[in-house]
Amino acid sequence: MPIRVDNEPRINRTVIDDDQLKKMLSSSKPSFLQQNKFRIVTLVLIAINVIVFAIEAVLAGFRVSIPTTVLVDMGAMYAPLIQSAADLYRFVTPMFLHVDLMHLAFNMVALYSVGEVLERVLGRGNFLLLYFIGGITGNVISYASSVFLPGQAVVSAGASTSVFALFVAVALLGLLHKGNRRYFSQYSKSMLSIIAINVVYTFLVPSISISGHLGGALGGLIAMFMIPSKNLRVPVAVRVVVAVAWVASLGWLAVSQGIVGS
Repeated sequence: MPIRVDNEPRINRTVIDDDQLKKMLSSSKPSFLQQNKFRIVTLVLIAINVIVFAIEAVLAGFRVSIPTTVLVDMGAMYAPLIQSAADLYRFVTPMFLHVDLMHLAFNMVALYSVGEVLERVLGRGNFLLLYFIGGITGNVISYASSVFLPGQAVVSAGASTSVFALFVAVALLGLLHKGNRRYFSQYSKSMLSIIAINVVYTFLVPSISISGHLGGALGGLIAMFMIPSKNLRVPVAVRVVVAVAWVASLGWLAVSQGIVGS
């Protein structure tokens, strides 16, 4: 005979209020560092460039179009001012200086666009090496063109020397990466529009050194055969030879022009 049950058993239900729900959702979201773990160096470089530009703007009287005098005072590339070893900083500082807000924006967008894939593939240290090798090489070529070509002594600045090195590095991943070369070949093709915009901008802004951009691209080529990344198909012997040749070339230029050893 069936038994009728009048009182159903009570089920205890946990009620989550709004504050608890927010805490649960926030705890499940990755932190900023977790979201950008393959962009750490890229973001640091962008932050440095932005901070330096802010200082430029203050020194320029809170203007976003920076006068040449401010650029020179802050370390822009100008060959006649490189006279001794104390002036060698001018091969590095131009990488972090920009002539106006648009110049900064173009370079930082380009840096952000290619930074993650290169930082992920090459590693943070190698990515930073690539950035500096490209930038230094670009500024060296800019200096050399001013010294050896009459009428080429101009004030130049910009992270474009390093950015063009990164562009070349991305293109070379399709050739040098140990695996997924087809993927990186397609990826480099997808970056052509950004590269094209930066090339056009090179010829539109008078204070940007064309030789510096070409030198930066050369620096990217050199760096990819020099940096010790385990993901690149470059023999150790080739890396050593390229590194020695690069350092020797810089040394020869510095000695021949009386910058050092005089």
